[in-house]
Amino acid sequence: MNQFFHFNRFALLVAKHWADNKKRYGLSILAFIGLLITWFVFTILTGFDSNPMGREVQTITYFFALFATGTFYASQYFSDLGSRPKGINFLLVPASAFEKLLCSLLYSVLLFFVVFTALFYLVDVLLVGLAKAFTAPPATGGKPTVVNVFDIVNVPFNKDTMLNFLCFFFSAQAAFLLGSVYFEKFNFIKTIICGFVVGFILFCLMYVLNAKLLPDGDYSRGFFTTYRVYVDGVNDHLVQLPAWIGQVLRFLVLYGIAPFLWIVTYYRLKEKQV
Repeated sequence: MNQFFHFNRFALLVAKHWADNKKRYGLSILAFIGLLITWFVFTILTGFDSNPMGREVQTITYFFALFATGTFYASQYFSDLGSRPKGINFLLVPASAFEKLLCSLLYSVLLFFVVFTALFYLVDVLLVGLAKAFTAPPATGGKPTVVNVFDIVNVPFNKDTMLNFLCFFFSAQAAFLLGSVYFEKFNFIKTIICGFVVGFILFCLMYVLNAKLLPDGDYSRGFFTTYRVYVDGVNDHLVQLPAWIGQVLRFLVLYGIAPFLWIVTYYRLKEKQV
């Protein structure tokens, strides 16, 4: 039997995780639905938005709840490793570290995102219907409608706002999943602190790169492009650099962080000792 990955062993691990946590997941779903209904009813009754169940309320609620619940759930997935008895039981499960990581990604990334979105729209459709029936039409005209939360208005500096939001979410979730393996106690709080520190450092590096090294670059002018690099503050020199440098850096920042953190999580899980 393959010690790295075996489908039947992985299927048994997935089934075991569900059997051990189905009650907790069921209660969490009910609690989430209750909180979401309470929030939407609050916004309708208090006139939080001039348009009951308007686009902004639905979109902001979706992404705020997605980040809050998604990161918290990821930070709790490997929390058993923080307890010696539970950690020993977890490590003794006859499955490879890769299978355990794959199971965590299945539940915390794929299934979480699908179930969260389905539950959100279940509540959203219900509350939009109630808003139509029991609230007066807004002064701006029109009626409340169910919106596509992924159709985000583009920010001025990037046309792929929705994709960037999701990439950032999966990167943040991957960081909290790593934190659940790396930190034994208070992993959620410690991951937040480390995330802010690392994020600030990355922001400073990206700012220096874009504002000082590669200002006024045009990535659309073929394989080579011209960047204006200031040397002495008065005179400037034109330097030709490959146009793909900026594209590669952008690709790595958007799409490379989450897979990189998953790989780090795998090796940390593989070497974990209780």
